[in-house]
Amino acid sequence: DAGDRVPRRRSVGGSMRVTPQSLAPERGSGQQDVDAATETHVASTKVRVGAKRGRPADRDMHPDDETRINQFAEAVRGYEILPDGSIGRGDGRVPEATVENNLGILRRFARWLRAANRDSMASRFLNDPDSLAVDIADYWASGEDDQNRLNSALSHFRRLGPEGQELQAVGAGPRLMGRRIHDPYPDDARVIDSLAKEELSKFGPVSISQKNASNQRKFSDWLKREGRGSIVSRLTGTDQQQRSLQEDFRKFTEAEGKVVVSLDRLRQYLGAESQLKQHNPYPDDALMIDGLANEELSKLGPDSTSKRKVVQNMAINQRRFSDWLQKNGRGSISSRLTGSDEQQRSLKDDFREFTTNVEVKISVGFDRLRQYLGAESQLKQHDPYPDDTRMIDGFANEELSKLGPDSTSKRKGVLNLASNQRRFSNWLRKNGRGSISSRLTGSDEQQRSLKDDFREFTTNVEVKINVSLDRLRQYLGAESQLKQHHPYPDDALMIDALANEELSKLGSASTSKRRVVWRLASNQRKFSDWLQTRGRESIASRLNGSDQQQWSLKKDYQDFTEDMG
Repeated sequence: DAGDRVPRRRSVGGSMRVTPQSLAPERGSGQQDVDAATETHVASTKVRVGAKRGRPADRDMHPDDETRINQFAEAVRGYEILPDGSIGRGDGRVPEATVENNLGILRRFARWLRAANRDSMASRFLNDPDSLAVDIADYWASGEDDQNRLNSALSHFRRLGPEGQELQAVGAGPRLMGRRIHDPYPDDARVIDSLAKEELSKFGPVSISQKNASNQRKFSDWLKREGRGSIVSRLTGTDQQQRSLQEDFRKFTEAEGKVVVSLDRLRQYLGAESQLKQHNPYPDDALMIDGLANEELSKLGPDSTSKRKVVQNMAINQRRFSDWLQKNGRGSISSRLTGSDEQQRSLKDDFREFTTNVEVKISVGFDRLRQYLGAESQLKQHDPYPDDTRMIDGFANEELSKLGPDSTSKRKGVLNLASNQRRFSNWLRKNGRGSISSRLTGSDEQQRSLKDDFREFTTNVEVKINVSLDRLRQYLGAESQLKQHHPYPDDALMIDALANEELSKLGSASTSKRRVVWRLASNQRKFSDWLQTRGRESIASRLNGSDQQQWSLKKDYQDFTEDMG
């Protein structure tokens, strides 16, 4: 009867085995018997799932697919390592989220097969794999598997044996499914697992640490399959061994794509000196670089893995550049970093030559090194007008005083803006134009000439630059340029009321949103000003008026945008 065909499970030595009488039925007259039997087994499940999700009947799976997927789920959830540990690794359990993810992918494909009037998966895994491959291609082409996960799910699904239902092809080492699917060298596995546990105890479940461990296993697995030596056997060995490991890693990334395996972390775990110090910088540079790196790292918490990596990579780049300088008989970084203009220019020239000899864009953070030595930041290397200097420094200090110690990106924004303002004032001075502060709150003619000079200045720089003249104007206590236009009085009341209402909803930290409100109010004032100077009626008098009035307002707005851009 149908009950005899329902899969039963039994545990042998801790390994899960599932044994139905038949897994992949022959197509033909026997198919109806199988369908009838399996329908009895899954009827209640189909009704319950269909009712829960509101899915129409034609979106259900073929009965044999549903049975086989349920068998697979049961086998995976019951999978355990053998007592001697010869199958699986760790506790052998597959995370439930991983199980559900794979089952969801399989069920979606099975429902698609039935909805598209295709035969089931179960009936074709062994009998007709070619036609199943065609259906898989059609499924991909339909856009149903936009992340290409079906292949991985099917590879797990095919592990369900055709006879005894035991999960097959699960040898010693790799996990059944999920993250731990690689089979590294045993000596590599021990070190990788030990490092991962050490980092887990220090930092908690940090995703980058877990990803590093997975990538390291993947690399070791590749080395094993390719017949190359293990990571550990060469990581701290002779120069020849280390070079061969680097060469193998290069080939690995060519085959697998960009993968980060953090060999240096493994090297340090084994007690070897970090590759950070494999370069041979000038002694004075080494002291400076190590001092800055240690200072930066001391500010970071144990969870700041990505920020620590940035600091370490910057130190590597600085050591690498100093090493290059020493090998090529050039002066050290520290001997020229805060020296004369000529020395600083020669250092920049050397860095430009150095970067032509490296394969990727590289940064060495000269300005951070300069500030570490106690020198003034390059932000103040420009030579602006004295009155502009006082204004720019005062504004920058006021803005910085509002920020907390953790507002690194905002502090950088303030300092960059101050640098841009100094740069513009320096250009004005060199070209015999008046200072910013002498014209910023002056007559209309002075303010227009300042804007014209800024427009000319921006044509001479290679990147888009912002100096926020309006912020400087407000710092001096002048009215914002938002109110420099002269709108109709009724428009001004409406525009100001709307702007104040919008600003009242925003917190003091909503700088970008406040800027949007100000800019919109400025545009509205500008339009009303334009209407008034051309003898057109105000916005407010026509905004909610007759169809003719509203049409005329839209027509005036079109004329305004053509005129003003």
